[in-house]
Amino acid sequence: MNCPLFVESNHTANYKAFRPDYPQELYKKILEFYFNTTNINLNDDDKKIPLALDVACGSGQATVDLSYYCHRVIGIDGSQNQLKNATLKQNIEYQCHNAENITFLPPNSIDLITVATALHWFNIQTFFEQVNRILKPNSGVLSIWSLGFPLLDNPKAIEVQHKFSHCDLDGYWSDKIQLLTDHYESILDTFPYQETRIKHVIEYEREMSILQFVNMIETWSACQTYRERHGQDKLKQLLKTLADNLAKCYTESSNDISSNKDGDAIYDKKMIVKWIIHLHLMKKQ
Repeated sequence: MNCPLFVESNHTANYKAFRPDYPQELYKKILEFYFNTTNINLNDDDKKIPLALDVACGSGQATVDLSYYCHRVIGIDGSQNQLKNATLKQNIEYQCHNAENITFLPPNSIDLITVATALHWFNIQTFFEQVNRILKPNSGVLSIWSLGFPLLDNPKAIEVQHKFSHCDLDGYWSDKIQLLTDHYESILDTFPYQETRIKHVIEYEREMSILQFVNMIETWSACQTYRERHGQDKLKQLLKTLADNLAKCYTESSNDISSNKDGDAIYDKKMIVKWIIHLHLMKKQ
């Protein structure tokens, strides 16, 4: 992947710190599909995938998780700064490559290819051609998943987030985001290995403070575009307004948050954030 929205050093550090992880259930579904079973123990060392390739790995959120379930993982990303922030492990190898340029891998060499909420940034046809070249026949698995907009546990907070995402950031989203928001449904017919393709829908929750949530929001591509057009100070003010509005939703008082005697402590209030993952699995025949 070669997306300029995710390459600056400050942003990549925030990406590593604040992007959400993925639930174990997701990896369980991948292993069950690979081993053709419905009874996988994630701690079973005899049920590990030999070699996985995590494409557009960023700072390694999914790559590190995969390292527990695979003997070896290669994580690639088009941003060297992302890779500089990646977590190192003995069985992980990181390389700087775009999704469309993985010719460094020999044909029929990879057991599992994963794409975690990144396919929409690719030249998809070219990527799938590379997938077909490097996946092992009769066993190689392609796993693609999408993470939709977060869902909050407070009706007023839901309205605040919706306004921020669809009004304040209107005009700052790439057209490619539409593919993500519909969970790639509009392009499923372009996916390879159609005769084997299955889908799982996985819901999971995380407890986050308001500050942690807003820090995560700052890593969104639309926020990076907003910053490029208006500068860091304007983006910070926009995000502070979001934090203030969310804080009001989780407190009894509707007074201006800036006058709250606890100051920044108000942003430590906890919220339950839910995501819905659409996981697409397919096997090369």
